[in-house]
Amino acid sequence: MRKGLIYLALIASLLVSCEEYYTPEIEETAGLLVVESRLTNDPAQNFVKLSMTRDFYSSEASEKLSGAQVDLVEIGGLISRAVESNAGYYTFQKIPVSGKTYQLRIAYQKESYLSDLVVMPPLPHIDTLYTKHKIETIFRTDAYGNPELVESAGREICIDAPITAKLEYYRFRWQTVLLWTYHPPSIGDAPPPPPLYGWKSRFDGGLYNLAGPKEFSTSGFVRRHPVLSLSYNTKAYLDSTEQSPNGWIIIVNQYGITQKSHEFHEKLNRQFAAEGSLFDPVLTQVYGNIHCKSDASKIVLGFFDMTSYRQYRYYLNLGSGPDNQVIQRRLNRYPEIPEDGYEIGTRPYFWENNY
Repeated sequence: MRKGLIYLALIASLLVSCEEYYTPEIEETAGLLVVESRLTNDPAQNFVKLSMTRDFYSSEASEKLSGAQVDLVEIGGLISRAVESNAGYYTFQKIPVSGKTYQLRIAYQKESYLSDLVVMPPLPHIDTLYTKHKIETIFRTDAYGNPELVESAGREICIDAPITAKLEYYRFRWQTVLLWTYHPPSIGDAPPPPPLYGWKSRFDGGLYNLAGPKEFSTSGFVRRHPVLSLSYNTKAYLDSTEQSPNGWIIIVNQYGITQKSHEFHEKLNRQFAAEGSLFDPVLTQVYGNIHCKSDASKIVLGFFDMTSYRQYRYYLNLGSGPDNQVIQRRLNRYPEIPEDGYEIGTRPYFWENNY
């Protein structure tokens, strides 16, 4: 028995002595230029963000690239120089013209970068917006932190948009503003206090919402394309059960994009959706349309995106179920709306009603 214990001890010591930690040699690579850009017919949305990635071993965030020379080159036209308003953030005052062709040109230190040629699309258009009853099945956590499957009834908001020879692809972003009122109770014999008129916003935070012609389809429209969904249980969006819902202001930002922009953002969607899976796409596989002209071996991450832009606003009151008639009205005014807040006794300037 004692000999057996000695043998086991010897074997264990041999196994421990043979264990080695493998540390792979990873070549340190220089930073890569990252370009995030969007140019539209709205100067407030036009920007170019430049940064540089760190090497593999670095735990620091990417470095903002300041001091670059950023030009918007109109083919057969003028060259516009961007202004660096913040570190690594460049803006143009020039508004691109639909149908004209542009390039983005970047110079930094001894390197020069140039994008592919991109044609500015024509203004987009929503032909119809409508809603349809929908039951979503989602996971929520219970009081003990356990996931449970819950059905949520509501309405899906969809659009129809035309497909033309010059504009076939779209991207959408949305904002919802839920209007609410609160009537404070009277105290004693005093008259009731003035009501509160409040609002609360939600913003699109998911994958890129893309639309385009269906494969093998000959339709001249993007039809029944879902933009967002809203629950009939409006109080679930509010902070207090004493707040009464008063309808929605729906803001739909529609972008006309090129086919290459659609393909690039579709690849990014697949990248984001696959994170954590065994077959994650490698980030550098999502190549953009910007190239280093001074050194063709250098990879540039990012995309020069030219998009036409139009905003639509609607007032919606969904009721409480599929049998209730939805009140829907397109709005023709576009005031700035703060993210959330309330006013006492007076309706905000952007307030809307059922009529």
